[in-house]
Amino acid sequence: MDLNLVRTFMAVYQCQSYTKASELLALTQPAVSAAIKRLESEIGKQLFIKKGRGIEATSKAHALATKFQFALDTINDAVNDKNTVSVYCAEIILHSLVGLEQINFAESPRSQSMLFEHLREQKVDLVLDVATIKDSAFVIEEVYVEPAVVVCSKFHPRIQGRLTKEMYYRESHILYSGRWQGLNGFEQMAEEPIEERKISLTASSIASVALFASHTKGLGLISYSFAKRWEKQLDLAIYPCPIKLSHVKYKMIYHKRYINDPQHRKVRQQIIDKLSKKKPLMEWMGL
Repeated sequence: MDLNLVRTFMAVYQCQSYTKASELLALTQPAVSAAIKRLESEIGKQLFIKKGRGIEATSKAHALATKFQFALDTINDAVNDKNTVSVYCAEIILHSLVGLEQINFAESPRSQSMLFEHLREQKVDLVLDVATIKDSAFVIEEVYVEPAVVVCSKFHPRIQGRLTKEMYYRESHILYSGRWQGLNGFEQMAEEPIEERKISLTASSIASVALFASHTKGLGLISYSFAKRWEKQLDLAIYPCPIKLSHVKYKMIYHKRYINDPQHRKVRQQIIDKLSKKKPLMEWMGL
């Protein structure tokens, strides 16, 4: 059955008038009348009878209205059901966002090319990451900035209370294996000439960097928010990096097809609102 016939019938039934129903549906009155006649032809029963200058629903119309309304409500629920928005999120900020409604989070793939490929193929709806690309098909908005900090065990035998550049380079380091355009995070963020570091361990995730830093003598470089999240649980000491680094810049990336999508816009605003609450945590960094 044509769903438009059902919607037209319900408009006439609720308005008890072809004229009012046509105004409600933005159709001509003859079109509404023709739709009702088609429906009556399909079910083999008269649905409305004339009464004075108006119309009145028949018993068959009352029975249909109950069933049709249930069916329309089911359809509307299905159409308007807020399916979760699929979001790739960098590990270093994911901990700050989990729990938001209507969002299915997954860690960003380590391959930047795969990340944008999945956006193009609509395998993911939104990305929160430090990655970037020059492509007019995507909207890229900077939504959050924070510093990278040095972490180590608060029981470290040589680093207690302060961390100088000389001390930093004397110690061994735990390196995150992720690379962007052939460079690791430290190399990408450095705003001054850097010296070679002694790498004692290479970790496959930022969480592993924090974990190994807490249980070894190695130093790790991670985002401030991630360090604060696990500071007490892992007995971490947090220090401003003595090497001049640019801040970690998180970007919200999505295809232009979603600019005006109501659900997508709502999710984007949820994320922005959540991240905006984190700013007071960074006053000690002067941000």
